Amino acid sequence: MLTDYDKIEIEPLKSAVEKFQPDLIVIVDAMNFKRCTRQNADEVSKLVQDKAIKLAIIDHHEPVGIENNDVYINQGSPAAVQDVYEILFSRLDLKKPAGYAQTTMLGLYSDSGGFVYENKRHEATFKLASELIDAGAKIEAISSLINSYSEDMVHAIGELASNARHKDDYTFSFISDDFTSKWVSDGKNFDELKVGVAHFANQYIRSVDGRQWGFVVYKDIAAGDDTYGVSLRALGGTKNVAEIATALGGGGHIAAAGVKIKSNSLEEVLKTIQLQIEQMK
Repeated sequence: MLTDYDKIEIEPLKSAVEKFQPDLIVIVDAMNFKRCTRQNADEVSKLVQDKAIKLAIIDHHEPVGIENNDVYINQGSPAAVQDVYEILFSRLDLKKPAGYAQTTMLGLYSDSGGFVYENKRHEATFKLASELIDAGAKIEAISSLINSYSEDMVHAIGELASNARHKDDYTFSFISDDFTSKWVSDGKNFDELKVGVAHFANQYIRSVDGRQWGFVVYKDIAAGDDTYGVSLRALGGTKNVAEIATALGGGGHIAAAGVKIKSNSLEEVLKTIQLQIEQMK
């Protein structure tokens, strides 16, 4: 739905750096190369340093594990797109491209949870949202897109609902390895499974029987056969899940964070997360 999306070139980060020999790399919505590539992050970091490539980071997550950089911008906005918009069009006064309003609104709306997350920059955020609406952005179309699901996504959500458990004050759930294996063997789109996981994490895991935070786990085959993805969520002001994710090697926001964990079994990952939670009480 985004104007000029088909013009974006996608390839592994390391080969892209070697191929284009850039003078400048800009990381957006992440604080280091490990959050931008599933492999070779350390090699990319060394390559950038050896070739003296300038690095700019525009991020809005907790400032932990920041890559060595030349420019670091983090204004605590609810979405990185807000900072990008302000830099490009307010500070640098660049010309706005076709479709900018809907593209910006999609990032602003989706990353703020539909404008419901706590936001210390709310005045600037809602001022920008108003400007985007005046410029033609359609929130209803964006909401409809985000909340549209295939039957496969619904099945993934059903798997998580069936596996939901709780311990103490939090809820957790998981996609079983058997479910993932069958999903892949049936030729289903793995990205749709991940969308189902994201929906369950965002909409359900922090709203079960009064428990206001929790996590979901699934085998992330896109990151390797022995890698599991973990998404942690909390209602604002209840639990700093970024601390848990950071302790496990990940990161994110106070109320929404994630981490990749290498393990031979789902059970071991669940134990690792729960042990970390116990240690941080």
